[in-house]
Amino acid sequence: MNSRTTRWALAGAALVTLAAASPAVAGTAEQDDPGRGRPEVIEMGDSRLKFEINDTDGDGGVQAFIDADQWITMSIQDPAGRRIFTSSAKGRMAEQGGTELFLESAEPPFTELSLDELLERWPEGEYRFRGRSLDGDVYVGAWDLSHDIPDGPTLVAPIEGDAPQDPDATVVEWEPVTAPNGSPIIGYQVLVVRPDTGIDALPNITLDVMMPPDATSLAVPPGFLDPDTEYEWEVLAIESAGNQTLSSSTFTTSG
Repeated sequence: MNSRTTRWALAGAALVTLAAASPAVAGTAEQDDPGRGRPEVIEMGDSRLKFEINDTDGDGGVQAFIDADQWITMSIQDPAGRRIFTSSAKGRMAEQGGTELFLESAEPPFTELSLDELLERWPEGEYRFRGRSLDGDVYVGAWDLSHDIPDGPTLVAPIEGDAPQDPDATVVEWEPVTAPNGSPIIGYQVLVVRPDTGIDALPNITLDVMMPPDATSLAVPPGFLDPDTEYEWEVLAIESAGNQTLSSSTFTTSG
């Protein structure tokens, strides 16, 4: 199951390295508008990088999220200062600028890229985000990527093979997850998804709820589930640095 794209909005374009201390970057902005003076350095609204591990499918990858107003270029640098992602808006997108960008890596199975190899590929440390706005200002952001990976929640009920559930009285349950390396679990994200609506223009119908760290169950609101239908559901355990691990299963509703 891949419902992660329902959790972060897709948007925008673009990435180039713009170190705040780089004279070349500042000079470029000034040349674009000589009367404007030095570009302003602006903290991004959001800049994140985290691991997402699928405990059920046995795979994992990284996700990045960027939020800044009317940006046309953006980049990410690793702790060693190497540029690892870059792009830039062109044409009518560059005339208008972007606001948000969600980026998700491929997630090869652990039989091809083990969890240890994944963590080695993405070392811990500060990842820097740099960009340029439509007006030539410089956007900056940073995120400390950690290797504190939570276990996948143990799903209690309903699970594949259980008796059909009452569509107006279904409760999904899971066991609490121990804090990885002492990093607290800050919440659980619960998704219940009807995989196929049968309508091309309509995305999967999804219930997406953030629950507090002491929660172990969620009552599905009456009226959300259709009778005699199969649903997928998953629970993500999220630790304080943002890393998350999910477990998933399926259930059917009674007619």
